[in-house]
Amino acid sequence: MPKSAGKQMSINIIASIVSFAVTVGINFFLTPYLVKEVGSDAYGFIGLANNFVQYATIVTTALNSISGRFISIAYHKGDVEKSSKIFSSVLVADLFLAAVMLILSSIFVCFLDTVLKIPSNLVSGVKITFAFAFLTFVVSTVTAIFTTAAFVKNRIDINSIRDIISNLIKVALIVLLFAIFPAQLYFVTLASFGSGIFLLLANITVKKKVLPEVKADIRKFDIKIVKTLLASGIWLSLAQLCQVLLSGLDLLICNLTLGTALMGLLSIAKTVPNSIGNLTVILGSVFTPHYTILYAKKKIPELIIEAKFSTKIVSFILSTPIAGFIAFGRQFYILWQPTKSPEEITMIQFMSVLTCITFLCSSQTQSLMMINTVCNKLRLPVFVNLTVGIVSVIVAIAACNLTDYGVYFVAGTSSVLMGLRALIFTPAYSAYILKQKLSIFFPTVIRDCVGFIIILVLFSIISNLITVTGWSSFIFICAICGILAYALSLPLLFNKAELCKLKNKLTKK
Repeated sequence: MPKSAGKQMSINIIASIVSFAVTVGINFFLTPYLVKEVGSDAYGFIGLANNFVQYATIVTTALNSISGRFISIAYHKGDVEKSSKIFSSVLVADLFLAAVMLILSSIFVCFLDTVLKIPSNLVSGVKITFAFAFLTFVVSTVTAIFTTAAFVKNRIDINSIRDIISNLIKVALIVLLFAIFPAQLYFVTLASFGSGIFLLLANITVKKKVLPEVKADIRKFDIKIVKTLLASGIWLSLAQLCQVLLSGLDLLICNLTLGTALMGLLSIAKTVPNSIGNLTVILGSVFTPHYTILYAKKKIPELIIEAKFSTKIVSFILSTPIAGFIAFGRQFYILWQPTKSPEEITMIQFMSVLTCITFLCSSQTQSLMMINTVCNKLRLPVFVNLTVGIVSVIVAIAACNLTDYGVYFVAGTSSVLMGLRALIFTPAYSAYILKQKLSIFFPTVIRDCVGFIIILVLFSIISNLITVTGWSSFIFICAICGILAYALSLPLLFNKAELCKLKNKLTKK
Protein backbone atom coordinates (compact mmCIF):
# COMPACT_ATOMS: atom_id res chain seq x y z
CA MET A 1 0.00 0.00 0.00
CA PRO A 2 1.51 3.39 -0.99
CA LYS A 3 2.52 5.62 1.90
CA SER A 4 1.14 9.14 2.25
CA ALA A 5 3.41 12.00 1.23
CA GLY A 6 3.73 13.16 4.84
CA LYS A 7 4.56 9.72 6.17
CA GLN A 8 7.08 9.05 3.40
CA MET A 9 8.73 12.42 4.04
CA SER A 10 9.04 11.55 7.75
CA ILE A 11 10.65 8.23 6.86
CA ASN A 12 13.01 10.00 4.44
CA ILE A 13 14.07 12.51 7.10
CA ILE A 14 14.67 9.83 9.75
CA ALA A 15 16.64 7.65 7.34
CA SER A 16 18.74 10.63 6.24
CA ILE A 17 19.56 11.55 9.84
CA VAL A 18 20.53 7.96 10.65
CA SER A 19 22.77 7.88 7.57
CA PHE A 20 24.35 11.14 8.70
CA ALA A 21 24.84 9.82 12.24
CA VAL A 22 26.64 6.74 10.93
CA THR A 23 28.91 8.88 8.74
CA VAL A 24 29.71 11.26 11.60
CA GLY A 25 30.35 8.33 13.94
CA ILE A 26 32.83 6.88 11.48
CA ASN A 27 34.63 10.22 11.06
CA PHE A 28 34.60 10.76 14.82
CA PHE A 29 36.62 7.63 15.52
CA LEU A 30 38.51 7.47 12.24
CA THR A 31 39.95 10.99 11.96
CA PRO A 32 42.06 11.07 15.17
CA TYR A 33 43.25 7.53 14.42
CA LEU A 34 44.37 8.48 10.90
CA VAL A 35 46.04 11.67 12.13
CA LYS A 36 47.95 9.58 14.67
CA GLU A 37 48.89 6.83 12.20
CA VAL A 38 49.84 8.83 9.08
CA GLY A 39 50.29 12.38 10.48
CA SER A 40 48.21 15.51 9.96
CA ASP A 41 50.27 16.55 6.90
CA ALA A 42 49.50 13.28 5.12
CA TYR A 43 45.89 13.33 6.33
CA GLY A 44 45.40 16.61 4.48
CA PHE A 45 46.05 14.83 1.16
CA ILE A 46 43.02 12.58 1.74
CA GLY A 47 40.78 15.65 1.87
CA LEU A 48 42.62 17.13 -1.11
CA ALA A 49 42.05 13.96 -3.15
CA ASN A 50 38.34 14.16 -2.41
CA ASN A 51 38.38 17.81 -3.46
CA PHE A 52 39.92 16.88 -6.82
CA VAL A 53 37.13 14.36 -7.31
CA GLN A 54 34.75 17.23 -6.63
CA TYR A 55 36.45 19.14 -9.45
CA ALA A 56 35.87 16.17 -11.74
CA THR A 57 32.16 16.00 -10.90
CA ILE A 58 31.71 19.35 -12.61
CA VAL A 59 31.82 17.42 -15.89
CA THR A 60 29.13 14.88 -14.91
CA THR A 61 26.84 17.16 -12.92
CA ALA A 62 25.31 18.67 -16.07
CA LEU A 63 23.60 15.38 -16.89
CA ASN A 64 23.05 13.55 -13.63
CA SER A 65 21.86 16.34 -11.35
CA ILE A 66 19.03 17.41 -13.64
CA SER A 67 18.02 14.02 -15.05
CA GLY A 68 16.04 13.04 -11.93
CA ARG A 69 13.90 16.13 -12.30
CA PHE A 70 13.03 15.43 -15.96
CA ILE A 71 12.42 11.71 -15.42
CA SER A 72 10.22 12.42 -12.38
CA ILE A 73 8.06 15.01 -14.15
CA ALA A 74 7.56 12.75 -17.20
CA TYR A 75 6.81 9.75 -14.97
CA HIS A 76 4.25 11.54 -12.80
CA LYS A 77 2.56 12.89 -15.91
CA GLY A 78 2.08 9.28 -17.00
CA ASP A 79 4.63 9.30 -19.83
CA VAL A 80 6.68 6.21 -18.91
CA GLU A 81 8.05 5.87 -22.43
CA LYS A 82 9.60 9.33 -22.27
CA SER A 83 11.05 8.51 -18.85
CA SER A 84 12.67 5.39 -20.33
CA LYS A 85 14.16 7.37 -23.20
CA ILE A 86 15.64 9.95 -20.83
CA PHE A 87 17.00 7.20 -18.56
CA SER A 88 18.59 5.26 -21.41
CA SER A 89 20.08 8.36 -23.03
CA VAL A 90 21.71 9.51 -19.79
CA LEU A 91 23.04 5.99 -19.10
CA VAL A 92 24.83 5.85 -22.46
CA ALA A 93 26.22 9.36 -21.97
CA ASP A 94 27.45 8.44 -18.46
CA LEU A 95 29.29 5.39 -19.78
CA PHE A 96 31.06 7.59 -22.32
CA LEU A 97 31.95 10.20 -19.67
CA ALA A 98 33.26 7.49 -17.33
CA ALA A 99 35.63 6.19 -20.03
CA VAL A 100 36.92 9.69 -20.79
CA MET A 101 37.39 10.55 -17.10
CA LEU A 102 39.27 7.28 -16.50
CA ILE A 103 41.81 8.18 -19.20
CA LEU A 104 42.21 11.80 -18.09
CA SER A 105 42.52 10.97 -14.38
CA SER A 106 45.16 8.31 -15.11
CA ILE A 107 47.30 10.89 -16.93
CA PHE A 108 46.77 13.41 -14.13
CA VAL A 109 47.85 10.98 -11.39
CA CYS A 110 51.06 10.15 -13.27
CA PHE A 111 52.11 13.82 -13.17
CA LEU A 112 50.61 14.62 -9.75
CA ASP A 113 53.92 15.50 -8.07
CA THR A 114 54.54 18.21 -10.66
CA VAL A 115 51.18 19.84 -9.86
CA LEU A 116 51.15 19.67 -6.04
CA LYS A 117 53.71 20.19 -3.31
CA ILE A 118 54.22 16.66 -1.97
CA PRO A 119 56.95 15.65 0.51
CA SER A 120 59.28 13.18 -1.17
CA ASN A 121 58.47 10.41 1.31
CA LEU A 122 54.74 10.68 0.50
CA VAL A 123 54.77 10.85 -3.31
CA SER A 124 53.91 7.22 -4.04
CA GLY A 125 51.30 7.04 -1.27
CA VAL A 126 49.62 10.26 -2.41
CA LYS A 127 49.52 9.08 -6.04
CA ILE A 128 47.88 5.79 -5.06
CA THR A 129 45.46 7.72 -2.83
CA PHE A 130 44.41 9.91 -5.74
CA ALA A 131 44.20 6.90 -8.08
CA PHE A 132 41.68 5.08 -5.88
CA ALA A 133 39.72 8.30 -5.33
CA PHE A 134 39.34 8.78 -9.08
CA LEU A 135 38.47 5.10 -9.61
CA THR A 136 35.66 5.46 -7.08
CA PHE A 137 34.44 8.52 -8.97
CA VAL A 138 34.43 6.63 -12.28
CA VAL A 139 32.41 3.79 -10.74
CA SER A 140 29.89 6.25 -9.28
CA THR A 141 29.53 7.94 -12.68
CA VAL A 142 28.60 4.64 -14.34
CA THR A 143 25.59 4.11 -12.06
CA ALA A 144 24.65 7.70 -11.17
CA ILE A 145 21.49 7.57 -13.26
CA PHE A 146 20.23 4.55 -11.29
CA THR A 147 19.96 6.65 -8.12
CA THR A 148 17.14 8.63 -9.74
CA ALA A 149 14.76 5.70 -9.15
CA ALA A 150 14.45 6.48 -5.44
CA PHE A 151 14.07 10.18 -6.26
CA VAL A 152 11.22 9.56 -8.73
CA LYS A 153 9.33 7.40 -6.22
CA ASN A 154 10.09 9.77 -3.30
CA ARG A 155 11.98 6.96 -1.54
CA ILE A 156 15.06 8.83 -0.39
CA ASP A 157 15.12 6.50 2.62
CA ILE A 158 16.31 3.71 0.31
CA ASN A 159 19.34 5.76 -0.72
CA SER A 160 20.01 6.57 2.94
CA ILE A 161 19.94 2.88 3.92
CA ARG A 162 22.24 2.14 1.00
CA ASP A 163 24.62 4.87 2.17
CA ILE A 164 24.62 3.49 5.72
CA ILE A 165 25.60 0.03 4.50
CA SER A 166 28.29 1.45 2.18
CA ASN A 167 29.78 3.49 5.04
CA LEU A 168 29.84 0.44 7.30
CA ILE A 169 31.59 -1.52 4.54
CA LYS A 170 34.08 1.33 4.17
CA VAL A 171 34.95 1.46 7.87
CA ALA A 172 35.18 -2.34 8.06
CA LEU A 173 37.66 -2.35 5.17
CA ILE A 174 39.70 0.45 6.77
CA VAL A 175 39.91 -1.37 10.10
CA LEU A 176 40.83 -4.61 8.33
CA LEU A 177 43.56 -2.97 6.23
CA PHE A 178 45.13 -1.13 9.17
CA ALA A 179 44.94 -4.26 11.33
CA ILE A 180 46.64 -6.56 8.80
CA PHE A 181 49.09 -4.28 6.99
CA PRO A 182 51.44 -1.43 7.97
CA ALA A 183 49.61 1.93 7.94
CA GLN A 184 49.34 3.47 4.47
CA LEU A 185 47.80 6.77 3.38
CA TYR A 186 45.82 5.20 0.55
CA PHE A 187 43.92 2.73 2.76
CA VAL A 188 41.06 5.25 3.13
CA THR A 189 40.46 5.76 -0.60
CA LEU A 190 40.99 2.03 -1.24
CA ALA A 191 38.19 1.33 1.25
CA SER A 192 36.06 3.98 -0.46
CA PHE A 193 36.61 2.17 -3.76
CA GLY A 194 35.42 -1.07 -2.15
CA SER A 195 32.26 0.61 -0.86
CA GLY A 196 31.85 2.19 -4.31
CA ILE A 197 31.67 -1.27 -5.88
CA PHE A 198 28.89 -2.12 -3.41
CA LEU A 199 27.04 1.06 -4.38
CA LEU A 200 27.34 0.15 -8.05
CA LEU A 201 25.56 -3.16 -7.45
CA ALA A 202 23.08 -1.67 -4.96
CA ASN A 203 22.03 1.16 -7.27
CA ILE A 204 21.28 -1.24 -10.10
CA THR A 205 19.31 -3.53 -7.79
CA VAL A 206 17.27 -0.66 -6.32
CA LYS A 207 16.40 0.63 -9.78
CA LYS A 208 15.06 -2.80 -10.83
CA LYS A 209 12.89 -3.10 -7.72
CA VAL A 210 11.65 0.47 -7.27
CA LEU A 211 11.21 1.65 -10.86
CA PRO A 212 10.88 -1.42 -13.11
CA GLU A 213 8.56 0.40 -15.53
CA VAL A 214 11.38 2.64 -16.71
CA LYS A 215 13.57 0.45 -18.90
CA ALA A 216 17.27 0.86 -19.70
CA ASP A 217 17.71 0.23 -23.42
CA ILE A 218 20.66 1.65 -25.36
CA ARG A 219 18.55 1.50 -28.53
CA LYS A 220 16.45 4.31 -27.02
CA PHE A 221 19.44 6.63 -26.87
CA ASP A 222 18.50 10.05 -28.21
CA ILE A 223 21.15 12.71 -28.63
CA LYS A 224 18.41 15.39 -28.63
CA ILE A 225 17.45 14.40 -25.08
CA VAL A 226 21.07 14.62 -23.98
CA LYS A 227 21.33 18.10 -25.53
CA THR A 228 18.16 19.19 -23.76
CA LEU A 229 19.44 17.94 -20.42
CA LEU A 230 22.82 19.57 -20.99
CA ALA A 231 21.13 22.88 -21.82
CA SER A 232 19.52 22.85 -18.37
CA GLY A 233 22.19 20.90 -16.54
CA ILE A 234 25.05 23.14 -17.64
CA TRP A 235 23.83 25.60 -15.03
CA LEU A 236 24.15 22.95 -12.34
CA SER A 237 27.67 22.24 -13.58
CA LEU A 238 28.43 25.92 -13.27
CA ALA A 239 26.89 25.80 -9.80
CA GLN A 240 29.26 22.93 -9.00
CA LEU A 241 32.12 25.06 -10.33
CA CYS A 242 30.99 27.82 -7.99
CA GLN A 243 31.05 25.37 -5.09
CA VAL A 244 34.62 24.44 -6.02
CA LEU A 245 35.59 28.12 -6.08
CA LEU A 246 33.86 28.69 -2.76
CA SER A 247 35.14 25.76 -0.71
CA GLY A 248 36.78 23.14 -2.90
CA LEU A 249 39.95 25.14 -3.52
CA ASP A 250 40.79 25.90 0.10
CA LEU A 251 43.03 22.87 0.67
CA LEU A 252 44.67 23.35 -2.73
CA ILE A 253 45.39 27.02 -1.98
CA CYS A 254 46.86 26.00 1.38
CA ASN A 255 49.01 23.35 -0.26
CA LEU A 256 50.44 25.72 -2.86
CA THR A 257 50.86 28.84 -0.69
CA LEU A 258 51.02 27.90 3.00
CA GLY A 259 52.40 24.34 2.99
CA THR A 260 51.24 20.88 3.97
CA ALA A 261 51.23 21.51 7.74
CA LEU A 262 48.51 24.19 7.62
CA MET A 263 46.68 22.18 4.96
CA GLY A 264 46.53 19.28 7.41
CA LEU A 265 45.13 21.48 10.21
CA LEU A 266 42.53 22.99 7.87
CA SER A 267 41.51 19.51 6.74
CA ILE A 268 40.92 18.52 10.38
CA ALA A 269 39.03 21.77 11.02
CA LYS A 270 36.71 21.09 8.08
CA THR A 271 35.77 17.54 9.12
CA VAL A 272 32.89 18.36 11.47
CA PRO A 273 31.59 21.42 9.55
CA ASN A 274 31.59 19.41 6.30
CA SER A 275 29.54 16.71 8.02
CA ILE A 276 27.05 19.38 9.10
CA GLY A 277 27.05 20.74 5.55
CA ASN A 278 26.39 17.29 4.14
CA LEU A 279 23.44 16.83 6.50
CA THR A 280 22.12 20.25 5.46
CA VAL A 281 22.17 19.23 1.79
CA ILE A 282 20.68 15.82 2.56
CA LEU A 283 17.79 17.28 4.56
CA GLY A 284 17.13 19.91 1.89
CA SER A 285 17.11 17.21 -0.77
CA VAL A 286 14.62 15.11 1.20
CA PHE A 287 11.85 17.53 0.28
CA THR A 288 12.80 17.85 -3.40
CA PRO A 289 10.90 14.77 -4.69
CA HIS A 290 7.68 16.01 -3.04
CA TYR A 291 8.28 19.53 -4.37
CA THR A 292 8.74 18.05 -7.86
CA ILE A 293 5.51 16.09 -7.66
CA LEU A 294 3.55 19.17 -6.52
CA TYR A 295 5.16 21.28 -9.26
CA ALA A 296 4.39 18.66 -11.92
CA LYS A 297 0.74 18.73 -10.80
CA LYS A 298 0.80 22.58 -10.75
CA LYS A 299 -0.11 22.75 -7.05
CA ILE A 300 1.86 25.95 -6.36
CA PRO A 301 -0.04 27.04 -3.19
CA GLU A 302 0.61 23.64 -1.62
CA LEU A 303 4.26 23.87 -2.72
CA ILE A 304 4.66 27.22 -0.93
CA ILE A 305 3.14 25.84 2.28
CA GLU A 306 5.43 22.81 2.14
CA ALA A 307 8.46 25.03 1.46
CA LYS A 308 7.78 27.18 4.52
CA PHE A 309 7.15 24.20 6.76
CA SER A 310 10.18 22.25 5.52
CA THR A 311 12.39 25.30 6.14
CA LYS A 312 11.34 25.28 9.78
CA ILE A 313 11.89 21.53 10.07
CA VAL A 314 15.45 21.74 8.70
CA SER A 315 16.22 24.70 10.97
CA PHE A 316 14.75 22.84 13.97
CA ILE A 317 16.94 19.81 13.33
CA LEU A 318 20.19 21.69 12.62
CA SER A 319 20.17 24.82 14.83
CA THR A 320 20.90 22.92 18.04
CA PRO A 321 23.93 20.87 16.82
CA ILE A 322 25.44 23.88 15.02
CA ALA A 323 25.03 26.12 18.06
CA GLY A 324 26.42 23.37 20.27
CA PHE A 325 29.45 22.87 18.06
CA ILE A 326 30.24 26.60 18.07
CA ALA A 327 29.77 26.98 21.82
CA PHE A 328 31.50 23.76 22.93
CA GLY A 329 33.94 23.40 20.01
CA ARG A 330 37.14 24.01 21.94
CA GLN A 331 36.29 21.42 24.60
CA PHE A 332 35.44 18.99 21.80
CA TYR A 333 38.73 19.45 19.95
CA ILE A 334 40.79 19.14 23.14
CA LEU A 335 39.23 15.72 23.68
CA TRP A 336 39.09 14.69 19.99
CA GLN A 337 42.63 15.71 19.01
CA PRO A 338 44.73 15.07 22.14
CA THR A 339 47.98 15.07 20.11
CA LYS A 340 47.55 18.73 19.11
CA SER A 341 49.05 21.64 21.05
CA PRO A 342 46.82 24.34 22.64
CA GLU A 343 47.84 26.75 19.86
CA GLU A 344 46.86 24.22 17.18
CA ILE A 345 43.55 23.54 18.96
CA THR A 346 42.80 27.27 18.93
CA MET A 347 43.56 27.48 15.21
CA ILE A 348 41.45 24.42 14.40
CA GLN A 349 38.49 25.69 16.45
CA PHE A 350 38.59 29.17 14.90
CA MET A 351 38.78 27.76 11.37
CA SER A 352 35.91 25.39 12.15
CA VAL A 353 33.66 28.23 13.32
CA LEU A 354 34.51 30.24 10.20
CA THR A 355 33.70 27.26 8.00
CA CYS A 356 30.42 26.70 9.87
CA ILE A 357 29.05 30.15 9.03
CA THR A 358 27.91 29.16 5.55
CA PHE A 359 26.24 25.96 6.80
CA LEU A 360 24.57 27.85 9.63
CA CYS A 361 22.99 30.27 7.14
CA SER A 362 22.17 27.65 4.51
CA SER A 363 20.47 25.48 7.14
CA GLN A 364 17.81 28.19 7.30
CA THR A 365 17.18 28.19 3.54
CA GLN A 366 18.53 24.93 2.07
CA SER A 367 15.08 23.52 1.35
CA LEU A 368 14.24 26.74 -0.54
CA MET A 369 17.33 26.29 -2.73
CA MET A 370 15.82 23.08 -4.07
CA ILE A 371 13.02 25.09 -5.68
CA ASN A 372 15.55 26.37 -8.24
CA THR A 373 16.09 22.85 -9.55
CA VAL A 374 12.41 21.89 -9.36
CA CYS A 375 11.42 24.93 -11.44
CA ASN A 376 14.52 24.63 -13.66
CA LYS A 377 15.49 28.24 -12.91
CA LEU A 378 19.22 28.04 -12.36
CA ARG A 379 20.92 30.80 -14.33
CA LEU A 380 20.76 33.73 -11.92
CA PRO A 381 21.77 31.67 -8.82
CA VAL A 382 24.76 30.38 -10.79
CA PHE A 383 25.88 33.86 -11.77
CA VAL A 384 25.54 35.04 -8.17
CA ASN A 385 27.53 32.05 -6.88
CA LEU A 386 30.15 32.44 -9.60
CA THR A 387 30.70 36.08 -8.65
CA VAL A 388 31.00 35.20 -4.97
CA GLY A 389 33.34 32.31 -5.78
CA ILE A 390 35.72 34.38 -7.88
CA VAL A 391 35.83 37.12 -5.25
CA SER A 392 36.51 34.53 -2.53
CA VAL A 393 39.41 32.93 -4.40
CA ILE A 394 41.01 36.31 -5.15
CA VAL A 395 40.69 37.45 -1.52
CA ALA A 396 42.04 34.13 -0.17
CA ILE A 397 45.08 34.07 -2.48
CA ALA A 398 45.85 37.73 -1.78
CA ALA A 399 45.55 37.18 1.98
CA CYS A 400 47.88 34.16 1.84
CA ASN A 401 50.54 36.23 0.10
CA LEU A 402 50.10 39.53 1.90
CA THR A 403 49.14 38.72 5.51
CA ASP A 404 50.01 36.30 8.30
CA TYR A 405 46.37 35.24 8.61
CA GLY A 406 45.92 33.69 5.17
CA VAL A 407 44.59 30.37 6.45
CA TYR A 408 41.74 32.15 8.24
CA PHE A 409 40.81 34.03 5.08
CA VAL A 410 40.86 30.72 3.18
CA ALA A 411 38.51 29.18 5.74
CA GLY A 412 36.20 32.15 6.22
CA THR A 413 35.89 34.38 3.15
CA SER A 414 33.69 32.15 1.03
CA SER A 415 31.81 30.96 4.13
CA VAL A 416 30.74 34.49 5.11
CA LEU A 417 29.83 35.54 1.57
CA MET A 418 27.83 32.38 0.89
CA GLY A 419 26.10 32.76 4.24
CA LEU A 420 24.87 36.20 3.24
CA ARG A 421 23.83 34.83 -0.14
CA ALA A 422 21.80 32.06 1.54
CA LEU A 423 19.96 34.42 3.90
CA ILE A 424 19.24 37.26 1.46
CA PHE A 425 19.23 36.02 -2.14
CA THR A 426 17.79 32.52 -1.77
CA PRO A 427 14.44 33.40 -0.09
CA ALA A 428 13.85 36.31 -2.49
CA TYR A 429 14.69 34.33 -5.64
CA SER A 430 12.61 31.32 -4.54
CA ALA A 431 9.62 33.64 -4.17
CA TYR A 432 10.34 35.26 -7.53
CA ILE A 433 10.39 32.03 -9.54
CA LEU A 434 7.15 30.93 -7.86
CA LYS A 435 5.66 34.32 -8.85
CA GLN A 436 5.03 35.39 -5.25
CA LYS A 437 5.90 38.49 -3.23
CA LEU A 438 9.66 38.59 -2.69
CA SER A 439 9.13 38.86 1.06
CA ILE A 440 6.94 35.78 1.40
CA PHE A 441 9.67 33.53 2.89
CA PHE A 442 11.57 36.12 4.93
CA PRO A 443 9.36 36.01 8.08
CA THR A 444 10.05 32.27 8.34
CA VAL A 445 13.79 32.72 7.80
CA ILE A 446 13.99 35.56 10.35
CA ARG A 447 12.13 33.49 12.91
CA ASP A 448 14.52 30.59 12.35
CA CYS A 449 17.56 32.88 12.78
CA VAL A 450 16.22 34.40 16.01
CA GLY A 451 15.66 30.90 17.36
CA PHE A 452 19.26 29.96 16.57
CA ILE A 453 20.67 33.10 18.23
CA ILE A 454 18.74 32.40 21.44
CA ILE A 455 20.04 28.82 21.55
CA LEU A 456 23.63 29.92 20.83
CA VAL A 457 23.54 32.50 23.65
CA LEU A 458 22.17 29.87 26.03
CA PHE A 459 24.88 27.36 25.07
CA SER A 460 27.64 29.99 25.35
CA ILE A 461 26.57 30.87 28.88
CA ILE A 462 26.52 27.20 29.89
CA SER A 463 29.90 26.61 28.24
CA ASN A 464 31.49 29.37 30.34
CA LEU A 465 29.93 28.10 33.55
CA ILE A 466 30.84 24.40 33.38
CA THR A 467 34.11 22.47 33.25
CA VAL A 468 34.55 19.45 30.99
CA THR A 469 36.81 16.79 32.51
CA GLY A 470 36.45 14.02 29.93
CA TRP A 471 34.25 12.44 27.31
CA SER A 472 31.66 11.29 29.86
CA SER A 473 31.03 14.76 31.24
CA PHE A 474 31.15 16.28 27.75
CA ILE A 475 28.54 13.87 26.37
CA PHE A 476 26.33 14.30 29.47
CA ILE A 477 26.43 18.11 29.24
CA CYS A 478 25.75 18.05 25.49
CA ALA A 479 22.82 15.66 25.95
CA ILE A 480 21.20 17.87 28.60
CA CYS A 481 21.79 21.00 26.51
CA GLY A 482 20.42 19.28 23.42
CA ILE A 483 17.19 18.23 25.13
CA LEU A 484 16.76 21.73 26.57
CA ALA A 485 17.44 23.40 23.20
CA TYR A 486 15.08 21.19 21.20
CA ALA A 487 12.31 21.75 23.74
CA LEU A 488 12.94 25.50 23.51
CA SER A 489 13.07 25.42 19.69
CA LEU A 490 9.54 24.11 19.27
CA PRO A 491 7.70 27.29 20.40
CA LEU A 492 10.46 29.49 18.94
CA LEU A 493 10.21 28.12 15.40
CA PHE A 494 6.65 26.84 15.02
CA ASN A 495 3.35 28.66 15.52
CA LYS A 496 0.41 27.12 17.34
CA ALA A 497 -1.16 25.63 14.21
CA GLU A 498 2.12 24.09 13.11
CA LEU A 499 2.71 22.63 16.58
CA CYS A 500 -0.71 21.01 16.42
CA LYS A 501 0.15 19.68 12.96
CA LEU A 502 3.39 18.20 14.28
CA LYS A 503 1.63 16.72 17.30
CA ASN A 504 -1.02 15.09 15.12
CA LYS A 505 1.62 13.65 12.78
CA LEU A 506 3.66 12.24 15.68
CA THR A 507 0.56 10.86 17.42
CA LYS A 508 -0.62 9.23 14.20
CA LYS A 509 2.76 7.66 13.53
